[in-house]
Amino acid sequence: MRMDQPVVQGRRGDSISFDQLVLALYRSVSDASPWSQFLALLCDELHGCAASLVLRQPARGDRGEMFSVNSHLSLLEIYRTTPFPDDPFLELEEGAACSVFDRMSPEAFARSRYYNDLLRLAGDIDILALNVTFGAGYCGSLRISRRPPHGLFNLADKSLLMRLYPHLKTALAIYEQLRRQHLENNAYIKAIDQLSFGVIILNERGHVVRVNDMASRIMKDGQHLRVVGNCLQAGDPANELAVSQAVAAILAGRAPPGGAHGSLKITAPEAATPPLYLLLKPIQDGANESGVPAAGVALFLSTDHLHRSITIEPFARLHGLSPAELELVSELLDGVSIGEASSALGISENTARAQLRSVFNKTGAHRQADLTRMVLTSLAIIA
Repeated sequence: MRMDQPVVQGRRGDSISFDQLVLALYRSVSDASPWSQFLALLCDELHGCAASLVLRQPARGDRGEMFSVNSHLSLLEIYRTTPFPDDPFLELEEGAACSVFDRMSPEAFARSRYYNDLLRLAGDIDILALNVTFGAGYCGSLRISRRPPHGLFNLADKSLLMRLYPHLKTALAIYEQLRRQHLENNAYIKAIDQLSFGVIILNERGHVVRVNDMASRIMKDGQHLRVVGNCLQAGDPANELAVSQAVAAILAGRAPPGGAHGSLKITAPEAATPPLYLLLKPIQDGANESGVPAAGVALFLSTDHLHRSITIEPFARLHGLSPAELELVSELLDGVSIGEASSALGISENTARAQLRSVFNKTGAHRQADLTRMVLTSLAIIA
């Protein structure tokens, strides 16, 4: 390796190119391929051969979290699986843009494992790095590498990274927050889809943003309610007016017409169809204060003929229930008596009672009501 490579002036980010970099950076937060466009533009701006953004450093048993452009997959695999304690940027001060030779002498670099086992394989002669903290004390590292005929990174190149630093710090914080929200949303969605009553979530405009599985089943025939586009509509105009007025009142921070509880009874055009019961609750960004506009509305739906949607196999596995005991518990959850359950299963009532005693022993329940409560409150129902 020669350290007397000619120094080629990196392009100072003029207003246009810098604006493009910043725009690509913030767009990367929600891109399907995060950071790729930004890293590619930055690599081009700095005459780099490859660029990477490390959000979690690899460690033993942990491949880390990295995004890269123009990097050899084999070298990325080496970096992910091989510890490099002599990596010059591991303890780099946050916000300080440094190249390799700001951190170690050319002689030390030439002797390092970091160079000989990693960079030399790609022909890299220099790396420019910037460490950025974000989120709950996490540390990210932006790195751009160079190969001949371009020379070592210079002050203009470092200045460009320093200009990008506050934007990168902000973008990473937004990215981490969005990822946390995505994780929480996925958990909430899975939970509400397990509920035995319908849930419809409206945003601050009164538009539908989420309908759980049970609500979809309830609205399947469209007689009571239906979703058209992103709007909630009722089968009867009078019901639609009642629902829209209640939603508008809650969003405005007022008590809905007919009472503060936001309860509605929706009848279908066909008299034989049972009514639908609605409970409307405000969704607040902060403290639930009266008179404060809501960020959204949750509608809870129920009918007189809801079918149980709970899958209790995880509960049965958790407590070691046999297939026959599982079938009995499933029948009892529908509110039938032990005699009705035995008849439905084609077994004698004595057999059903023996199975129920076995279920009580395995679960610790003492009565049928205790068993039902245990099943309905068990974490196994959302497994």
